[in-house]
Amino acid sequence: MDSTRSAAPTDPTPLTLAPDDRVDLHLHTLASDGAWTPAALIDHLAGQGFRVVAVCDHDSQRSVAEATRLGAARGIRVIPGVEVTTRWADRQWHLLVYGVAPGRRDPNATAFQALLTELDALLQNAAVDARLRIERSGRALPSLDGVLAGRPMWPFHVLSAAIADKHAENLKQAADLVTELGGTFTADLPLARVVTAAHEAGGVCVMAHPGRADSVGVMTEADLEHIRRFIPLDGLEAHYRSYSDAQTAEYRAMAERHGLLISCGSDSHAPGAPVDPRPWQAAWCADLLTRLGVRVEPVPDGDPIWAPGMDALAVVPTPDPPPAGSDAVGETDPASGQAEPAGEQLMEAAAEREGVGTP
Repeated sequence: MDSTRSAAPTDPTPLTLAPDDRVDLHLHTLASDGAWTPAALIDHLAGQGFRVVAVCDHDSQRSVAEATRLGAARGIRVIPGVEVTTRWADRQWHLLVYGVAPGRRDPNATAFQALLTELDALLQNAAVDARLRIERSGRALPSLDGVLAGRPMWPFHVLSAAIADKHAENLKQAADLVTELGGTFTADLPLARVVTAAHEAGGVCVMAHPGRADSVGVMTEADLEHIRRFIPLDGLEAHYRSYSDAQTAEYRAMAERHGLLISCGSDSHAPGAPVDPRPWQAAWCADLLTRLGVRVEPVPDGDPIWAPGMDALAVVPTPDPPPAGSDAVGETDPASGQAEPAGEQLMEAAAEREGVGTP
């Protein structure tokens, strides 16, 4: 796939994968809104035979260095990543940025590092404000210190404490409480600015879950064409945990038509929440892996790179909503019929559970 932009390999050590080697390029940890520790995540991935993964916490790379070190010791290449919350055309878009190592201080990475610092400050300020609003409304948050466990305080942690302290039943209710009290639980930066800074640092910019029809919203081909008139995106996450084969085919074809790279991600936030890391085949995102310094052997002559039925875990669409009284929480993707966690619009939080947010 042609590209006028090249990313520096994230690890100079040569690595070649077989076409069916396991990869997952969208994973979260407790650095943002997940519950995986880097150690637990790497243990799980090693036990399941993954070869290449990407840690992409929301607006933070705090777990990347540890995951990279632990992964190297277990034979797993960890691609540095981050899922940046951006805004374009009065709507939030989640952008996966691959290939920018955390903590870089060279001039090319200055603008990108500044973006992450700015987002962190915005989120910490919003969290302080949300905490004050909740407590001044007469709702104490004694669970907050335990939820934080020494981490910087972001709105997700305040919302999680509100649940633990029985002021709300789930993340949506907690978020509604904060907004009713005049606060906010999110922050974003202009998409064009983020892409420009990421490219200056040698990063690869991929639109996350363009086919997920919940509060984040579907990206249509018209949306993509409009964005690309002004902003040089590099790729689409064409394989995703809630996609049916039809959706995967749609976004793979869309990427091909626009000369874009294809990524594969589970968006796992914790064990089983919303799903465990998914064993995507390296061949399905080979061009992206190549950009990131990982060679993938070609599929045998005559075999398809991907075809419907090859992903045994693909969602089977259903027209029926979750039954009344079921455990499904949140909005349902009408294309796949899969219920998304209520916290997805709040930094794609993991599925509701007791003590949510506590590592």
